[in-house]
Amino acid sequence: MSEEILMKATGLKVVLPGKEGGDTVIVDGVDLDIPKGKTVGLVGESGCGKSMTARSLMRLLDTPISIKEGSIEFEKTNLTALTEKEMRKIRGQKISMIFQEPMTALNPSITVGKQVREAILLHQKISKKEAKERVIKMFRDVGIPDPELRYKAYPHQLSGGLRQRICIAMAMVLEPELLIADEPTTALDVTVEAQILALMKQLQSSHAMSILMITHNLGVVADICDEVNVMYAGEIVEHAQKAELFHNPRHPYTLGLMKAIPRVRGKMDEELYTIQGTVPSFSDMPKGCRFCERCSLATERCRTEHPPLVDIGNGHLVRCFREVSE
Repeated sequence: MSEEILMKATGLKVVLPGKEGGDTVIVDGVDLDIPKGKTVGLVGESGCGKSMTARSLMRLLDTPISIKEGSIEFEKTNLTALTEKEMRKIRGQKISMIFQEPMTALNPSITVGKQVREAILLHQKISKKEAKERVIKMFRDVGIPDPELRYKAYPHQLSGGLRQRICIAMAMVLEPELLIADEPTTALDVTVEAQILALMKQLQSSHAMSILMITHNLGVVADICDEVNVMYAGEIVEHAQKAELFHNPRHPYTLGLMKAIPRVRGKMDEELYTIQGTVPSFSDMPKGCRFCERCSLATERCRTEHPPLVDIGNGHLVRCFREVSE
């Protein structure tokens, strides 16, 4: 039985218009399916377009960046065709986002309780007293100690871990159907990271929601995701179910990310593996494969032709000429 798809992005193309004509393509022809009740990973280095993809799905792009092509279907509604007023009814209520930096995601001049309360009052017609009670309950659900006391606190009075929990509470308080989590454990220590991931899995189970997990950390992917999309330079280069990806990575970039994971066992004097070079600039992409300048397996064809995303079996997609039959 096929999975029911909650959100489906097709051919998503996000551009920054040039001052002298010509667009800089930031997200290039991305297809992304998010099944109901599942966690989908979007993984890659900084600068690969992950956060821009997330903001596109929420229709939260800063002018003049815009969606030039493609569609985003959520519950059979094309979000790209909605007005901003119509989108505001969906954001928070049906789709919520945990932003990348808890240090800057909260307004420093307003108490955290009031900020979360306002999210409820914006979408639902209930009293301030009822909204406050819901916020305190959500604070308790996300593991915030002394929730009544924390309700009155300002962001600077809380630790990074507590601020991240506040951001999760704000995203979760309206029980959205889709939670987009953009690097939700960045800058947190490993103990707090484990707690946050356990919390997200618990909330997903109790609310039957879908999660799009955006991260550069393959350890997070292994812990929480059901399927994974590997992104490089604005496009998907590999997609597979989690177990398949970790046991049978096929794109050289995915292999490089796997090799760069620190190992518990091994020689202490061994240097950590790194992928040589950097992600190309969106304004100066290679003509062929976008990974060719960093790939030890690249051929002349890789430098002159752009590889398609091909299915090598069981829905495992790879953008590499080594997988294309001649």
